[in-house]
Amino acid sequence: MATGAAGNFRSSGPPPRADKRGIPPALAKGLVPMIYAAFTLWLLLLTFAGIGVYKLGCRLIGPGWLNRLLLPGTVVSEMAYIFGCLIMGGEIRQAKLFDFDAAGDGRPRTKATAKFKTIGPLVASLMAVLACGMAILIADRLLGGPVLKAFVVRGLLDGSTSLPRELPSTWPALWSQAHGQLTLIRRMCETVGELDWRQWQGPVFVYLAMCLSIRLTPARRNLRATLGAVLVIAGAIALTGLVWRKFDAVIQDIWPLLTYIYATVLTALVGLLIIQGLATLAAAIRKKPLAGRSSAAKE
Repeated sequence: MATGAAGNFRSSGPPPRADKRGIPPALAKGLVPMIYAAFTLWLLLLTFAGIGVYKLGCRLIGPGWLNRLLLPGTVVSEMAYIFGCLIMGGEIRQAKLFDFDAAGDGRPRTKATAKFKTIGPLVASLMAVLACGMAILIADRLLGGPVLKAFVVRGLLDGSTSLPRELPSTWPALWSQAHGQLTLIRRMCETVGELDWRQWQGPVFVYLAMCLSIRLTPARRNLRATLGAVLVIAGAIALTGLVWRKFDAVIQDIWPLLTYIYATVLTALVGLLIIQGLATLAAAIRKKPLAGRSSAAKE
């Protein structure tokens, strides 16, 4: 498929012009569906945002309290990582969800090593990401109806609650998508105000979605292995979509959930950055060093 497209571009005559959006005809015709490239981008940004939220949370309240708050995500992520190590012939020497010993800082103390140095951590991280992703889908199926309705219904009218389904191909499109990030944060704050908190399903889903999305990246693990796992998942989804055209409908169905999860983590990241900035400013005004937990937050 890619060879045929390349052959068309090498043919004699002037090269084919891009359409009004700046997208080459080969892409516009669906030879390489843009939605899968966009899915990969947003999944990577979601992973980085989750890492940022976790590290800022460790710095502000300490890893012990943070892992307590994120208990559902911690359990799913750590157990899935251990399972990934086991299926790769690894060894589990110690497994603690929380370490509150005298020398501990509250983080999970799981000593699990895969047998193969390269593929082992990749598979273990893949299991953690898949487990958290499946848990989010299950939580959405059982509890997420009211929350997604509050988040999406108004967005369908003003276009503010959908991540772009294609990569920006022009400079104005890039800035438009950057502005859309602020719109998502605003819509998330509006959703929190509009949600009926008397119905227990909504608050439980909000809490579970936050915990699981932040813990997509296992704590104290190789970041390269986690990013590799995310790319493997995105590549498998794209390959499935290229082979099975009806899979596009599945991606379209989960797109509102992806948008909500991304907006949740992005809002948490921005909120923690503001808190960290205000704390740093207050410490500077008092002319005292910030009494944070940066040393405990080091991985």
